[in-house]
Amino acid sequence: MLEILSGNAVIIACLILGAGLIVVEALTPGMGLPGLTGALLLGLGTFLMWRQHGSNAGLVTLLIALVFTFAAVLFSLKSASSGRLSKSKIILNGSSEVQPLDAEQTLVGMEGVALTPLSPVGDALLDDRKLDVLTQGEYIAKGEKIRVIRTEGKKIIVTRA
Repeated sequence: MLEILSGNAVIIACLILGAGLIVVEALTPGMGLPGLTGALLLGLGTFLMWRQHGSNAGLVTLLIALVFTFAAVLFSLKSASSGRLSKSKIILNGSSEVQPLDAEQTLVGMEGVALTPLSPVGDALLDDRKLDVLTQGEYIAKGEKIRVIRTEGKKIIVTRA
């Protein structure tokens, strides 16, 4: 028995580490790297099993890896919709506290203060909100008064007031 385990240590390590990383990915949304690494290790373990022990052993290993991965994905989706992950701040559900900014109507003409040097991008205080702003290429020093001249999508273009 010990002889079998020692001869297949790399295969066993790849399969166990790969499965473990798939579980980590299922429990931590938005990471990506553990899932990708786990899938690569499962693939490597399956390939090595196929190469050393033949096609039957490789197919069985592949089937087990696919079933395990499918179960991990199902668990992750269930947990994200109604389990522990649904309470995570990473998973967005229908209610978001951040309201979209209607920049065209509310900001044009508004005056504020540059919180950082604007060269040409920086932060400004407009209507008691810290916002990213953009100049038309001019340098505006920290503390100078600014005025919003237009918006382009999410870009807020300012000039000296």
